[in-house]
Amino acid sequence: MRILITGGSGMVGRELKKLLPNAITPSSKELNLTNSESVKQYFKDNKFDYVIHLAAYVGSLHDNIENKTSYFNENILMNTLITKYAYENGVKNFLGILSTCIYPNNISNFPIKESQLHNGAPHYDLMSYAYAKRSHAVQLKAYKESFNVNYNYLIPCNLYGVVSKKHEKRSHFVNDLIFKIIKAQKNNQDFITLFGDGTPLRQFMHASDLAKIILFYITQGCNESFNVAPNINMSVEQIAKTAVNVCSKKDMNIKYDNSKPNGQYRKDVDTSIFKNNIKDFTFKSLPEGIKEIYKLYESK
Repeated sequence: MRILITGGSGMVGRELKKLLPNAITPSSKELNLTNSESVKQYFKDNKFDYVIHLAAYVGSLHDNIENKTSYFNENILMNTLITKYAYENGVKNFLGILSTCIYPNNISNFPIKESQLHNGAPHYDLMSYAYAKRSHAVQLKAYKESFNVNYNYLIPCNLYGVVSKKHEKRSHFVNDLIFKIIKAQKNNQDFITLFGDGTPLRQFMHASDLAKIILFYITQGCNESFNVAPNINMSVEQIAKTAVNVCSKKDMNIKYDNSKPNGQYRKDVDTSIFKNNIKDFTFKSLPEGIKEIYKLYESK
């Protein structure tokens, strides 16, 4: 198959390129996903059997709150244009990567099933990003049902992994936590400060695991959309203590800034459909993944 991967320099993209070295991974200069003419011309000039759409404008909770318009505009344009022109140029297989933040904030039954997607609005602090990504689920389903193409999506839980330099300052929680520990160590500081009160619950997955799952998905010919997450659901405080322990900083204190938001309290997802499609997958443990990333960035 001739495969296009967007977002090849991102956290998941760099892991997926290791598994699919012959895939095409254009730079933003070669393919500007927010420019209609750029996307249209790229698909006219290049033919693909499969598109794996990883590219997204992503960042921390704080950055989402501060830059609402960017999170909506960038993502809605990228998703809409690449899906439209992929189909119009004969691409029969498309896999979009979404996020569990697209689910409603006011959920009473956990874990969250895929069928609950439209049962309410996402969390307010992530509204712009979440609705842009939720809209892509609607778009992909519309193409699949209207034109009988294999257009699907995965909804992964929160991710962590190796990020590019430009994303370090607006990285997700686990990466940001590791960076805080390293900074505190270098400044001889015996504490780190986190947003909120430490009570929200989160599922986290290493980017390399999602890359492996994407590979299994396309090679096994899957044709369903579903949640992807390991069977863990830890509080922010538990995750922070895990990071402090595995980064050999057991004497480091964890403080909380209650003036800052917690974000959504809980959003763990049901993985029954995932397990039916991808059998016996073993996820990297959180301590192991955190230790790998800590060693990489601590040495810089």
